Amino acid sequence: MFVVKVITVLVIGAAIGVLYRIPRGVLVYGSVTGLAAWLVYYGLSGVGVGIVSASFFGSLSVGFLSEILARALRKPATIFIIPGFIPLVPGGQAYTTMRFLVEGRQLDALAMGVQTILIAGAIAFGIFASVTAYRLAVTNNSKSEIDHVDKS
Repeated sequence: MFVVKVITVLVIGAAIGVLYRIPRGVLVYGSVTGLAAWLVYYGLSGVGVGIVSASFFGSLSVGFLSEILARALRKPATIFIIPGFIPLVPGGQAYTTMRFLVEGRQLDALAMGVQTILIAGAIAFGIFASVTAYRLAVTNNSKSEIDHVDKS
């Protein structure tokens, strides 16, 4: 069953990449980014970490891996981020929220809606934090190399 889930995540990443016209040469990398994020999420939620925290750490992996791939392949990080975070999107929770609203279960809808918003916020903040940290580290590393050359 796990293998089927892995293959499904890879196919979803590739399908989103095709939908957003990501170059074919890097489509596999975008799918692998999504797989890495999902594996982090799946692994952490499997050991008892909350869904919101697992989504945050999954999105951290998306940001860092996207920046690394962007530097290595000389492509914009966005083409790896987009298919990378899609497996983390709380579509099931959003659907359940709407279903509860239609059924007249407002308290259940409110609870599920808050959880959905928290997951979406965790994904957004995780990508923001990882991309920012990576770029700050690269910038500081570049400055230290420049300082080292200037002193020579």
